[in-house]
Amino acid sequence: MAPSLYSSCFKKLCFILLCSYLLLSCKKNNSKPDYPAGSNENINTWMLDSLKRYYYWNEQLPVNPGIEQSPLNFFSSVRNAADRFSYITLPNDAATAPAGNRNFGFDYTIISDQNSDKVVGLIKVVLKDSPASRAGLKRGDYISKINAKTITAANAQALQQEILSSDRFMLTLAEQSNGIWAGTRTLELAKGIILDQREISKVIESDGKKIGYLYFIDFTPGLASSLSTVFGNFKSQGISDLILDLRYNAGGQVAEAAAICAMIAQNVSFDKPFIIYKGNKNGGTKTESIGSAATFDRTANFNTLLQYNLGLSRVYILTTTATASASEVMINNLKPFIQVVQIGEKTRGKDEASFKIFDARTPKLVNWEMHPIVYKLFNANGNGGYSVGINPDVTINELNTLPLLAFGDTADPMVKAAVARATGKSITALVSPKISVKSRFEAGVVLIDSRANAARNSMVITHRQVR
Repeated sequence: MAPSLYSSCFKKLCFILLCSYLLLSCKKNNSKPDYPAGSNENINTWMLDSLKRYYYWNEQLPVNPGIEQSPLNFFSSVRNAADRFSYITLPNDAATAPAGNRNFGFDYTIISDQNSDKVVGLIKVVLKDSPASRAGLKRGDYISKINAKTITAANAQALQQEILSSDRFMLTLAEQSNGIWAGTRTLELAKGIILDQREISKVIESDGKKIGYLYFIDFTPGLASSLSTVFGNFKSQGISDLILDLRYNAGGQVAEAAAICAMIAQNVSFDKPFIIYKGNKNGGTKTESIGSAATFDRTANFNTLLQYNLGLSRVYILTTTATASASEVMINNLKPFIQVVQIGEKTRGKDEASFKIFDARTPKLVNWEMHPIVYKLFNANGNGGYSVGINPDVTINELNTLPLLAFGDTADPMVKAAVARATGKSITALVSPKISVKSRFEAGVVLIDSRANAARNSMVITHRQVR
């Protein structure tokens, strides 16, 4: 080979080798650092990668977040300012779970008196087979003291924190007679295991009509199937209207909401559009039928649901500020099917959904679980955007009529209004201002509402959309 040709080939070979070396060096320098398993950097990198794929606000994630932070601080630092509900938890670590009264088995509100400086607690919910129910606590009971401290407007928040941060505490119950409050008994409550709650149902007969009443507190997996007996009874008795009491229902599974809708509304079929999910660019927009939505958690058979279908053209739904999540999905997503008459207060306003994100690798390297907002929710007509809550058709505050009555009692103001609407009666008197009686306690400012707090911490739970 001629020297000049050899020299030229040698130079080209050196150039190719140099380029290859530089390319490999760049790739090596740009590769992600291999952080030790269990380190903050390793955990937070996994979270960030997941958020970049699924998070509704993925395009607004920080470019260089501080991955050396603790997972809780890191997640808080990258969460979008518009995000009200996303959270992360470490299973079996109660300190990372949303705080609530559920393990004691009750929810309550602390309210002031319109006629005096008196402040009392009022029991709103007592769960069955719970520490609260076993202690004899019941809906409508008044509380004067928590841990032997008289409840005031100044200490209401602090006393609630005492409950949330303890495993055991004391309540002092009270009664009012002729304007005078007196303590009746003190009971001690300790945390316990709370099982899924059974529904409350009945058939109300009024003016020749049969009206079904159904109350349940959340949308747990398998709920719709467990209600088949209730809906079978409603159907056999030929109810013409249904009162769905969701006043304290903080939500849960979209599947259960869709399945219950399938047992209520007329002209239901598997392929009828029910819900629209709008995600980021990766998730896109997807319309899901009522049949697909009702069966995605595999706890219900759609043909079985249709056997209990009531074929109603109208439903009455009772709501408060503690009505959230899947409850709001029921309200909004039933509207394209039938008339929904909402009675009570404006709902919480959760028009977003999540699914659990966890490390599915074997072996698992990250124990943390994320519940980020993934979708905005709309009904089959494309209507959504209820982040400030869904307004009622008939406004009623149950605290304006005390004492609180048992769920389903026909004298309950919200139930009474629903029955009146179903039977064509006027309900003006039910919602008009009442005359104050100075010697009687009348609810004023709500200082604490543990059930509303639970609704704030709840989430609309759905599944990963296949694309």
